[in-house]
Amino acid sequence: KFLVMAVDYFTKWIEVEPLATITAANVQKFVWKNIITRCTPQSSTKETPFRLAYGTDAMIPIEVGKPSFRRTHFHEESNDGAIRAELDIVDKVREKSQVIAEACNQRMTRRFNSKIKPRSFQEGDLVWRSTGSARRSSTEGKLAANWDGPFRVRHTLNNGYYKLEELSGKIIPRTWNSTHLKTYYS
Repeated sequence: KFLVMAVDYFTKWIEVEPLATITAANVQKFVWKNIITRCTPQSSTKETPFRLAYGTDAMIPIEVGKPSFRRTHFHEESNDGAIRAELDIVDKVREKSQVIAEACNQRMTRRFNSKIKPRSFQEGDLVWRSTGSARRSSTEGKLAANWDGPFRVRHTLNNGYYKLEELSGKIIPRTWNSTHLKTYYS
């Protein structure tokens, strides 16, 4: 029913979002999502998304109305040269931010992997087996059991794979990874 629109008159870039009602909270979300988050340095790249895309720092709306350091020390005659110099180094900035993003990704992976506890089972252990969506009964719907079992570990293979058998001794035909098994406590 309504549109919230922001226009960057320098680059002619338009951001529009449809809204059912115009409220202060909706406008605040729009400004935060489409303007503020693009003008603040991200922790993963140490640069603003605007600078990575356009090669120059964005001017936030508050800087337009009130004097800031950048506006008071602006010289129009040297602006063209400064913009050209910034555009020359934008590739170096992008490469640097890519290296920082990869390092951040490695830190997150290391932190995630440090909290993972590997599941290992011995031959003869009793385990539950995950019930995948293909093996679930469609008549039970979302209340169907998530785990089948118990099963006995018949043989241990490499890399967390196991061959299972039912308690009656019937062999389960395929191998199962430890991510789809959990310990059965009797």
